[in-house]
Amino acid sequence: MSPMRRQAEAALRRFGIPVSERDVEILLSETWSRLHQAFQTRRQPASAMERLRQYPRASTIAVNKDPEGPSLDEMHGFGALLKWGHDLAIDLADYKAERIQWEEVDAGVLISGPPGSGKTMFAGALAKTCDVPLIYGSVSAWQMAGSLDDHLKAMRASFDEAKAQAPAILFIDEVDTFGDRSATDRNRGYMRGAIAGFLELLDGFKRRKGVVVVSACNNPDHLDPAIRRSGRLGQHFEVTLPDENARRSILKYHIGIDLDPNQAEQFTLATEGYSGADIGQLVRFAKRTARRRKASFGGAHIVGELPPAPELPADYLHSVAVHEAGHAIVAVELGFGELVSVKIARYAIPGNGNQVGGATYAMPPHMRRTRAAYLDDIAVTLGGIAAETVVFEAFFDGAAGSHNADLNSVTRTATLLEAALGMGHTLVVADNAPSRLEALRASDPGLRKRVHDVIANEFERAKEIIRGRRSALDEIAGRLIEARSLSGDEVREIVERHRRPTVSLAKLPRSMGA
Repeated sequence: MSPMRRQAEAALRRFGIPVSERDVEILLSETWSRLHQAFQTRRQPASAMERLRQYPRASTIAVNKDPEGPSLDEMHGFGALLKWGHDLAIDLADYKAERIQWEEVDAGVLISGPPGSGKTMFAGALAKTCDVPLIYGSVSAWQMAGSLDDHLKAMRASFDEAKAQAPAILFIDEVDTFGDRSATDRNRGYMRGAIAGFLELLDGFKRRKGVVVVSACNNPDHLDPAIRRSGRLGQHFEVTLPDENARRSILKYHIGIDLDPNQAEQFTLATEGYSGADIGQLVRFAKRTARRRKASFGGAHIVGELPPAPELPADYLHSVAVHEAGHAIVAVELGFGELVSVKIARYAIPGNGNQVGGATYAMPPHMRRTRAAYLDDIAVTLGGIAAETVVFEAFFDGAAGSHNADLNSVTRTATLLEAALGMGHTLVVADNAPSRLEALRASDPGLRKRVHDVIANEFERAKEIIRGRRSALDEIAGRLIEARSLSGDEVREIVERHRRPTVSLAKLPRSMGA
């Protein structure tokens, strides 16, 4: 054991801090400047140590020293940001081979998204794919240095470390902490100075040749516009929470095994709204449970960490299948966008808003909608309860109540037509804020009657479509119960097949010569 390690352990004991491997490594890896900033005269040693734990020193991550981290090929749900990352990897390889100049490399990007959406993990994957070091910086950590002068020194130190290892990626977290120089709070002078220093490091007199700056934040609108100027952090990519395909891919990366179909369905339903970090935590809990039970880890342990999900009764599942088939058929018949898929769930997930099915449509990116288009929208939304009414002679209570329920949705749309878009009985319009329209319906009996008439007429139209396509409805519902998901193409094929007239050979007229 080296003297330095003994000294670190002795220092911890002297100040009454339990000796841990993590704290020893922190003390051994920190610079004297950082230690001086943390262990200030009036600060308790335990508090100083906690600051060092919370804001670890920026470190480089070389590809060959980080075998556990994913590459960009293993990242999912990042959309256009992944393409940017792969393009950067090609450019950095060309730069290192002297095939292009640094000015041709896109060396600054802003990533925004909710906490836990994988921004930091993306930076690590980017560095691994580009085969360059990663230096971590944080605006909050720079501020922790204290005065503006110390803040600027800490910020420059991160850039200097990146330049010393160039080509490299400097990841700067919480960049929206800088705020906007137009703010008028009592810290305005401090932050104006900090932003000015940051801008100078991004593109000022001392060029950051060889350093790609990847900045992350939760609220890009809070960021000073000058930081987002072209040549600094000119490109902005928004990272959203992962969709169901991305969530399954993230899980596969963490556990390396496939779930069976029932387990996969429960995982998909229960993890709606989960971030990549949430899934990582779910896996850690599941593995811990398997270890404590001395069992081989498997998909059952993942499901065991999910909220309890009772299987839906057969009659309930049938009604859901009929409802979703009704939406799909009315959409196809009216040419409402392009039906992408229709799905039902076998399990009910608590807290999921009773969402046990749904139809997905792809709408044109640019639409100028007439009254007829809005009426089609209402008819498609009513297609579910229209199908229930045709099949069961009544519809169920799930059609109303929540903000996104079908009847709530069509009530808002019909009110827009009659009171806010000039597409009803008058061109006079009101504010289209939902609360305003709700108040109008409550206070104007005539408006309420017109809204009712619109909804009732479209309900009859949807039921008429369902009656004419009853055989297609039955087949789609049956297929949904079996497969739980149909593509738009499969639905269109079924509808088209049932639309074709059939002719009985027994009824063909005899030829004159027979």
